Amino acid sequence: MISNEIGMESAALRFRFVLIPEVKSNAGEFVRKGEHMTRQMIKPPEEMTPEQLKQYERIGKFRTPGEDRAYGGPYDPWICNPELARRAVSWGNMVWERTSIGRRLVELAIVVTARFWESNVEWVSHTRMALENGVSQDVIDSVFAKRRPEQAPEDELLIYDVCFALHETHQLPLDLYEKAVDTLGERGLVDIIATIGYYTFVAMTLCAFDVGPGGGEKGPFPL
Repeated sequence: MISNEIGMESAALRFRFVLIPEVKSNAGEFVRKGEHMTRQMIKPPEEMTPEQLKQYERIGKFRTPGEDRAYGGPYDPWICNPELARRAVSWGNMVWERTSIGRRLVELAIVVTARFWESNVEWVSHTRMALENGVSQDVIDSVFAKRRPEQAPEDELLIYDVCFALHETHQLPLDLYEKAVDTLGERGLVDIIATIGYYTFVAMTLCAFDVGPGGGEKGPFPL
């Protein structure tokens, strides 16, 4: 639904990057000169397949393209596979609007994911949104330092512990599983997994295509 897509724009990945003429690097990769880079050779709408164009226009209902007609973030790579783009946008809408755990905890889960992947785009966008939704700067600083935020409220500590365990150890110990289910319910645990899974997908896309933050912002992680 369009309303869901607009909601994603208002709360989701608020970043843009500017594409200016490309040069070929010594490694044979195409990069973009300027503050932000992408390895992708952006295809203009008139060169897209009908299926790609349909998703391009759908995304255009909640994002404004730049002068190069690219959207930024993970959207331009996703459009290469129009079915994937369609499903990914819908998944993102669910994460943003319809989880059972609330935006504060969703944002914290995204910040932990951004730290694990060293994703500058996610970190710049979602630390800001985490603050707006009630996560303290002290908690964010602890996440950046890869230090358990002992000062956090109990529900934030639980989110941190679940996300950290799944990212760093690829396991969820039984006692932590039981605590999560007792506190959030099975759906709540699934919603956490859906959130960090989605933003792992986003981070991997941004990493693979070397997409950086927009608006002249610089992230804390090495490029």
